[in-house]
Amino acid sequence: MSSKNRVCGRVALAWALAAAIPAGAAWAQTAPRPMTLPEAMDLARTSSPGVEIANAQVDAARGRQRQAGAGINPELSYDVENFSGNGALRGMGNSESTIGLSQQIELGGKREARSETAGRATDAVVVRSRIARADLDLAVRERFAELAAAEERLEIATAAAERAGRLSAVAKSLVDAGREPPLRLLRAQASAAEANAQLNIATAELAAAQRALAALWGGSQDTVDAIGPWEFQQAGERLNTSPEETLDYKRAHADHETAEAALRLEKANAWINVTVNAGYRRFEATDENAWVAGVRVPIPIQNMNGGAIDAARADDRSAELQVRVALIDAVRKLNDARSAFEAADARAAALENEAVRQAEEALSLAQIGYEAGRFQLIEVLDAENAFASIRNAAIDARLARAKAAAALLRANAN
Repeated sequence: MSSKNRVCGRVALAWALAAAIPAGAAWAQTAPRPMTLPEAMDLARTSSPGVEIANAQVDAARGRQRQAGAGINPELSYDVENFSGNGALRGMGNSESTIGLSQQIELGGKREARSETAGRATDAVVVRSRIARADLDLAVRERFAELAAAEERLEIATAAAERAGRLSAVAKSLVDAGREPPLRLLRAQASAAEANAQLNIATAELAAAQRALAALWGGSQDTVDAIGPWEFQQAGERLNTSPEETLDYKRAHADHETAEAALRLEKANAWINVTVNAGYRRFEATDENAWVAGVRVPIPIQNMNGGAIDAARADDRSAELQVRVALIDAVRKLNDARSAFEAADARAAALENEAVRQAEEALSLAQIGYEAGRFQLIEVLDAENAFASIRNAAIDARLARAKAAAALLRANAN
C-alpha cells in the first residue's frame, strides 16, 4: 500500500472514530459539582451504603451482646391429676391440683461466659466497621485521583485537538501556496482527526470517572469536578503507625479474643443445669392443701460437650496463628506502602518539573518553525507526540503517587 493510501486510510479511520463518539457528548446534563477530596470523603462517609451496612452490623452485634447477658425465664405450671376417671375417681371429687413455679439454674458460669463471648464478638465487628470506613476512604482517594487525572487528560486532549486544527489550517495554506506537497495536508488532517477522536475518548473516560466516584456515596448519576490537591491527610491520620496498631492486626487480635472467649463458653457449657421447682397442691377429696418442692438434675453420661470444646480449642489455636500472620502482613504492608510512595513521589517530581517544560518548549519551537517554513510537518508531529507522551506520563506519575499515598494512609490506619 502506498504512503498516500495509508494516510487516507488513517484519515478515514480517525474520522470514523470521531463520528462514533460525538464531540462534546452530553454525558452529564447538569454542570459538574466542584468538590475537594475532603468533601468527597465526608460525603461518602455519611451516605455510603457500605458504611450503613457496617453500622447496622455493629448495632446487631450489640443487640446480641445484650441478649447474651439475659437469664433464663422461670416457668409457671398448673397440673390437675386423678379426675374424670371411673369408680372413686369419677368427676373432680378426688382430683389433685398443683400450681408450681420452676427455675433452671445455669452452673459453671455459662451466663458470664456467654456475655463475654458476645462482647468480644462485638469488639471484632466494631474493628471490621472501622476497616470498612478505611477501605472506603482508600476507594474515595483513588477514584478522586482518577477523576482529577481524567480531567487533566481531557484538558490535554482539548488543547491537542485545537493545535491539530491550527496545524491542519497552516498545512492547507502552505499546500495552497505550493510550499508543501498535498500529502502533507492529508497527514495533518489525519493528525487532527486522531486528536478529535482522542478528545472524545477523554470525554467518555471523564464521565466514567465521575460516575465511579459518585457511586461510592450512592449517587452514580452525579457529576463531580475534582478540585484541589489529589492527596489529603486528615487530622489524626498517622504515617508512623506500629504494626500492632494497624486495623488489620487489631482485627486478627479481636478474632483471637473472641475465639478464646468461645472456648471458655464451651467449657462452661459442659456443666449441667439444675432445675428447682416449688408448688402448692390441693386435695379435693379431703379439702387439704400441701406444699411440694423438687429438683431435676441431668445425668451427664451421653453429652459432655466434648466435641464442641475440641472444635473451639482448634478455632482458638487457628486464631492465635492468624495473629502472627497478621503481624507479619502488617509489617510487610507498611514497608511496601512506604517504598511504593517514595518511588512514585520521586518519579512524579522528575516528570513534573523539567521534562514537561522542555517538551512544551520543543513543541512551541517546532510550531513556530513550521509556520515560518524552517521545519517540516513531521517534526511538528513528532514534537506534538513527545509533548503528549510526557504530559500523560506526568499525569500517570501523579496518579500513581496519589494512589501510593492512599495505600500508605490505609496501611497506617488505626
